[in-house]
Amino acid sequence: MTGKRVTSFDVAKRAGVSRSVVSAVLNGTQGIGVGEEKRKAVLEAIRELNYQVDAQARGMKTGLSRCLAAYGNVTNLLFLQVLEGMQAACAGQGYHVLLYPFGPSEHQKLEGLLDLYLQRRIDGIVALDRPNQVSESWVELVNSHKLPYISVEGYPEHHQITSVLMDYRESIHRALDFIWERTGLAPVYLELYHEHIQLGSGDRQRRQAYEQWMADKQLEPCMLSAADGPWEQRREFWTDWVSERSKPSAVLTNWSRGAVYICRAAQLLGIEVGRDIHVMAADNTERINQHMYPTITSVEVPYVEMGRLAAERILETIDGRRAFTDHSDMMVSSQLIVRDSVGS
Repeated sequence: MTGKRVTSFDVAKRAGVSRSVVSAVLNGTQGIGVGEEKRKAVLEAIRELNYQVDAQARGMKTGLSRCLAAYGNVTNLLFLQVLEGMQAACAGQGYHVLLYPFGPSEHQKLEGLLDLYLQRRIDGIVALDRPNQVSESWVELVNSHKLPYISVEGYPEHHQITSVLMDYRESIHRALDFIWERTGLAPVYLELYHEHIQLGSGDRQRRQAYEQWMADKQLEPCMLSAADGPWEQRREFWTDWVSERSKPSAVLTNWSRGAVYICRAAQLLGIEVGRDIHVMAADNTERINQHMYPTITSVEVPYVEMGRLAAERILETIDGRRAFTDHSDMMVSSQLIVRDSVGS
């Protein structure tokens, strides 16, 4: 076959079957029964002839590109974890992932992604959205064009967009139960935030969950809100704050960086983490908790799992196993990882 492009006709001839049987083997066509012997013969012929499916031709026939778009900021470590989960799910079902560039404006997203879908270059979109930025114009476009679209962490409680969300309240109750059982101490809640940026729904749920847990225990909530910033500029703030804690004490932080700052300050002051001060983080989005000394106990947001679930759900919609109008959200639980920063 050297110098000539191999076709499905060549495969059928080599295998001694019809082209419809070859098509059924390649595409899993419903209604055409293919025995195991014929299936093996087709697969062997494909291997011997080095047959490659014409993706463009198959796309014209099926109307599918077998490609999902992943939309997010590649400098965001959370998005990279979502992408990791998407790739795992897509690889298992013969799909590719197209990394769509993160644009400076919502307009670019709306126009570019929709164009790709209308051109049949993608079959659906998984995006890591900001929970506070709900675009009703985008929701309208998604539904008017029946565009398979799933948001990771965005559009919470929106009835026309499917979201993959973590149960933040459950994660905080789980963390507080662990600290209480391990140490018998009522934890201080440290809430980091970025200046001039409103806290997302997840962090608001975390705060409410802490207040509720403390109320259920008939304990007085003790909370600190602190602006995030470079360690070099905030070192004195953290050493002063840690030095003021009673010994022993326990602290739960909403972000992993807060736990890191406390551990660094404690070490400078000669305060032993895991004995004099117990520290736990409510996330590990930067994947640094396991590399600290001591390592930091945390309830972690499973972004890889969320990306996998988003891709699997969208593929169910594309192949008709799930109705497009099913916008039920998917809720995932946190992952409790016990390390060294909370002692006994």
